[in-house]
Amino acid sequence: MPDRTALTKLRPAGRSDWHQIRVVIGYVAVIAVVIAVTFFIKRLHREEIEQNWKCATATIEDVQPKMIQFVNNAKGGGVALYEVSILAKYVSEGKAHERWIIVEQPPVTLAEAELETFRWKGQQCVVRWNSLGSGEMIAEVS
Repeated sequence: MPDRTALTKLRPAGRSDWHQIRVVIGYVAVIAVVIAVTFFIKRLHREEIEQNWKCATATIEDVQPKMIQFVNNAKGGGVALYEVSILAKYVSEGKAHERWIIVEQPPVTLAEAELETFRWKGQQCVVRWNSLGSGEMIAEVS
């Protein structure tokens, strides 16, 4: 098949074909804008936390999974999902503190939670809390 014939077959034939292409491009553009706005908002929130919240280096004394959800699948089985909390010991303003903090991460299975328990216990992490006294606290565990 000559190149010119192949090119004409690839081009949209009529008005309805061009309309479909414009609609698809519109959907892709909307999805791209939503993703960009989501990342921008997350970045602003992260910058606000890093600039306005107090932080300290903490030692993870204990790790505890807590079941938060049971997800059934179509085949009749299911999986339990857990959130993981750490017992963090840190010093702030000359005082020693010890507090349970939920780690900000997506829910994990029990096997993943047990692996995190093994990996994190005794490790260092960064804890951050709102200096306005709202009691909100996050732990950054790597």
